[in-house]
Amino acid sequence: MIIVKNTQLNNETVEALNNLIEMDINAKSAFRLMRIIKDVSSLLEDKVKAEKKIFDKYLEKGQDGNPVQANDENGNPIEGAFRLTSLEGFNQEMNELMSFENNIQHDTINFDDLNLDTVKIKDIMKIDFLFS
Repeated sequence: MIIVKNTQLNNETVEALNNLIEMDINAKSAFRLMRIIKDVSSLLEDKVKAEKKIFDKYLEKGQDGNPVQANDENGNPIEGAFRLTSLEGFNQEMNELMSFENNIQHDTINFDDLNLDTVKIKDIMKIDFLFS
């Protein structure tokens, strides 16, 4: 069984998995990785939905129903930033979501079975949870 925390789930994780599949690896490992990618992608979608739900829950809205833009210490609007009704509540729920561990019903992969001559370290760091 593979255990992956939500903090490890992002688009870069899926990209690293896709990069690995595009390499010259054995067919058995490629098939296993494709199935794992499907599960990881689904978990990533669920995580993004949960993040949006938490954000919407704590997003401060004006009388018009639109989000209230955040301002800096001088009162100038901060581009792309919005005010939250409770930063503490938001942080607590996001931390709980990010620390959640997902169980993927696949065995870990023995890195040597991939028979790779080269691999990008940055990719392996993103997906180290896959390997035994």
